[in-house]
Amino acid sequence: MIRSRALTFIVIAALISCATGAAGDTSPQDQPLHVLFSAGATSIFRIQLTVTAHLDGEQTETIGVKTYVAPFTREVKSALTWRAQLRVLSVTADGAEIEESLAGFSATPSEISATDSASAKMAQALNDALASWNRERTFHYHELLSGQTTGVPADAGPPLDEQAPRVLSAWLLRALRPIVVLSARPVVLNDSWQEARSVDLPNWSGASGSESGQWLTASSGSKLEIRLDDVQQITATVAAGPEKPPEGAADANFRGESLSTVGLDDGRLVNATRSAVRTIVWTLTPAAGLSAPPRFSERLAIEIEIENCDETVCDDLHS
Repeated sequence: MIRSRALTFIVIAALISCATGAAGDTSPQDQPLHVLFSAGATSIFRIQLTVTAHLDGEQTETIGVKTYVAPFTREVKSALTWRAQLRVLSVTADGAEIEESLAGFSATPSEISATDSASAKMAQALNDALASWNRERTFHYHELLSGQTTGVPADAGPPLDEQAPRVLSAWLLRALRPIVVLSARPVVLNDSWQEARSVDLPNWSGASGSESGQWLTASSGSKLEIRLDDVQQITATVAAGPEKPPEGAADANFRGESLSTVGLDDGRLVNATRSAVRTIVWTLTPAAGLSAPPRFSERLAIEIEIENCDETVCDDLHS
């Protein structure tokens, strides 16, 4: 679920880099790859964001001396499409100052249930949050030669109704940027890797993280492009905060994935599909008359599609 509030928590940068790209050919490289910047250069992208809130649970009903369990599922989904223009304001020794302008918003709100008040409340909260962010805006940030960014403002993405640690909010803030984070690894087709990541997050204990990736041939078959599949994962136990139940236990999981196509001539993004999900699973103390402990799960999921419109006319991503 989403509600209107500023994004304040930024998770470890190593776990929220959204993609990687290349500037050069597909032969092995001895040096890290860098983005090529040109002062005054502009690029236009069409971006679609889809947010899904999902809740699974069990509710009990006692008839006579017997207690019965009835599972339930609630899910709401809302989408927003807009146009983003990137402009290189100036080039510096370590990167460039970037201006990003958002306009041309189009919303596909979630339907409001007339029969399920709980689902209707979820849908209304989701629609209201995206509607509160649905307006033209311009902001600035610094992009390094590696493609990493600094100074991205909190309102560069819609606010998520997420308890600390706000790993999904941090991931979203970067995933919405139509750029890629370049890898220091050489560009070798089908080369894959996996690395452990140190994770220390508020309210979660025993957290472990990993990041894996693979260089792939561009789906277009172009030798001037390459794709990177990049996956970040965190697993943990909820040890404190509002998501820890008074009795029972709660487990947490985050998974983010980016599949980005990158131009080999300049290291810039051509298109991307990005997705992430934050899941909390509660296992509660069994109620009287029940043989198994009740389980609930809450999942907040993000899907993003990004398409460069510099050389082609972008189709409506809703179609």
